[in-house]
Amino acid sequence: MTKPRGWHAPALNPALLSTLASAIVLAVFAAVGGWMRRWIADDGLIVLRTVRNLQAGNGPVFNAGERVEANTSTLWQYLIWIVSEILPMRLEVIVLGLALACTIAAVVVGALGAGHLYRGAATWVFAPVGGIVYLAVPPARDFATSGLEWGLCLLWLAVAWFLLVLWADGRWPIVLPVLAVWAGLSWLVRPELALYGGVIIVVLALAQTSVRRAAGVFAWAIPLPLAYEIFRMGYYGLITPHTAVAKSASDSEWGTGWAYFVDFLHPYGLWIAAVLLIALAVWQARQRRTDAPAPGRWRWASGRTAVAIMIGCALLHILYIIRVGGDFMHGRMLLIPFFALLLPVMVLPILPMGERRLALRAPGVAGLCLVLVWGGVVVVRSTPPCGEPSGVVNEREFWTCNTKRIPGNPPKNADDFLAAAVMQDYMPVLDGAIAHNDAELQPIVLSEDPVVIYSWMPLARRTDVEPSEAEPLTLYPTVLGTPGVKTPLDVAVRDSVGLATPLAARMPRIPGGRVGHDKWLTVPWQVAASDADISRLPDWIDRDQATLAREALKKPEVQELFATYRDPLTVGRFFANIRFALTTGRTLSFSDDPRDYFTPEEVREILGH
Repeated sequence: MTKPRGWHAPALNPALLSTLASAIVLAVFAAVGGWMRRWIADDGLIVLRTVRNLQAGNGPVFNAGERVEANTSTLWQYLIWIVSEILPMRLEVIVLGLALACTIAAVVVGALGAGHLYRGAATWVFAPVGGIVYLAVPPARDFATSGLEWGLCLLWLAVAWFLLVLWADGRWPIVLPVLAVWAGLSWLVRPELALYGGVIIVVLALAQTSVRRAAGVFAWAIPLPLAYEIFRMGYYGLITPHTAVAKSASDSEWGTGWAYFVDFLHPYGLWIAAVLLIALAVWQARQRRTDAPAPGRWRWASGRTAVAIMIGCALLHILYIIRVGGDFMHGRMLLIPFFALLLPVMVLPILPMGERRLALRAPGVAGLCLVLVWGGVVVVRSTPPCGEPSGVVNEREFWTCNTKRIPGNPPKNADDFLAAAVMQDYMPVLDGAIAHNDAELQPIVLSEDPVVIYSWMPLARRTDVEPSEAEPLTLYPTVLGTPGVKTPLDVAVRDSVGLATPLAARMPRIPGGRVGHDKWLTVPWQVAASDADISRLPDWIDRDQATLAREALKKPEVQELFATYRDPLTVGRFFANIRFALTTGRTLSFSDDPRDYFTPEEVREILGH
């Protein structure tokens, strides 16, 4: 068959082909690595109780009848709920599948964005150096599943990066409103992502040629998060997710935060990876002088702007994490800014095709080989042992040990957690408490020698409360996720650190306490907030403190807090909640000693002695 005169076969673009190949390689690595290390954290199970309440028609709440936003990511809970309505599968399977799918999509989109950034290097072969560094680190593969929203956060970042690069290209006007809307969603994916989204929105506005066009950027970006914020204030009575109140970060913990930062960098030699990637990026920048701004003038819509946004926001994010003291889970909080730092080098031009000079071919190939060697060593040698954790915890290994499973076989559903020490005989005791109409289940320690043995103690119900006004059976478990999944929705599952319990979230922080879990609602307060009969409490619970706490719950400031999330949601209550969220709700705190609410005379009168 003869070809038409003038016909030429389309030239293969090494950059495009190698970028696509790199994206596929990263997708496979993420899928295989995430699947091999798949697991679910107890914290990852917390969102599933909210999903169960959504399925039951109780609304986006943790306990029926209590409007508390117990999940940090708004979109994550709704995404799980929507998929669960479509697929008749176990919720744990859905949440693991969604998390892994989001992670896979994130590395693919991130690679495509980086490939487009270097599109001028059309004759170069690209390699996924940044993607290899990210996926080599065990926490990256651990939190590819886990049930937490980290995969969704990475996907939001990757899409924001990809849209930024397309916007900088200037050939697709439709990208501007899409990017503005996407940036606005950052607050709903996870609050700290508002740093990235806010900077993107401001840069987009500054890049416009008129005030009217700049206002248009805000008109695209603001409505969705603003609408949800109004709903959040009116429905929940807060301006942030409730977890932000429980984990209030007003104090600086620089020393603890730096230790957390080093705990992530040191075990994997991330300093080595950083040096290699910086060297490759600098070398590549010296090879190409494209996309430079006009002399003496910064061009907002440029690849350099996109890179500066990601790197600048990531560094500020890391600084914030260090300031607030890090986290109790190894690596978790640093994964998001770590991924953002790697987006501009997710793929890099490594090898110029047709170039025979060794000086141009050797550095990229050598750098890629060193990254591969480093990554291989990290993957093979960095799995932590199953042992007694302290301080910062490798959560996957901790729960593998705590649920008495063999190393490499972590828990994957709520049933697996029933083998944990803190869940000892939980289900039969719970069934008995429901059958006997008890008021509360208290976690107790039966023995500490030679090993700690936990159990649960039912507390009898008071008889001076009308059934229509009675509190449901209440429990304050040591962990929140597993009981949330395994407990019926008509039982109140609360917690002593305040993630799902407003009273606990307003308690003072414990100096030197576990980061993110450094508040504590003491047992007398727990008893007081339930319908337990104080006169029949066991001797190890201070009855005087419980009596005073129950009286303190009648104080106006406490009743105002209760009203925000327990009163029926009328129009009046909605606007009262907005007022509370913007005023008292921002600073309200309580003393953990019930005696502080009364004068000595009042204490003697209440106690009768």
